[in-house]
Amino acid sequence: MILLAGSLAVTLVLFSLGLSFFFVFLFIPLIPFFGREKQVKRCPVCGWETTDNRIAYCPYDGSSLGIPERNKGE
Repeated sequence: MILLAGSLAVTLVLFSLGLSFFFVFLFIPLIPFFGREKQVKRCPVCGWETTDNRIAYCPYDGSSLGIPERNKGE
């Protein structure tokens, strides 16, 4: 949290001095956090949930993971 606050403070100072080039590079690491919703996949047998796209099967019973109805269409 301290690194984020420091990064924002440095960015604001440099941006106010007219050095907007640094403004872009300080916010590039934050881009993946904006505008994405995690898709939750759930095991139909045991109810285990994950948001990891790399996992397709339940680690406990081997069932294929599905997308719950509340997350479809969002």
